[in-house]
Amino acid sequence: MDALFDHPSVFAVVIATEEGFPLAFRAKNSTFGGTEAEITAALISALIGRTKNAVDRIGRGKVNFFTIDATEGEILIALEQDYIVIALRTRST
Repeated sequence: MDALFDHPSVFAVVIATEEGFPLAFRAKNSTFGGTEAEITAALISALIGRTKNAVDRIGRGKVNFFTIDATEGEILIALEQDYIVIALRTRST
């Protein structure tokens, strides 16, 4: 978690179960707290289920990592053996 968190544009990192429960989180500002970590974990977990289904149906193997590119930054999602790593970053200027 520290290596991701040390990147200048990353403002929060959430480690969650595949079911969407946060195991740990770290944020650089007080606007991202436990509630935001819970919401983020739950929403990304639901998205992962759909993403896995799409990749499987298209026949492209298994999902390892994906990025959501938004106007204000990126959400980086890595699927590990027993957990999910979610990094939230601001858009580089």
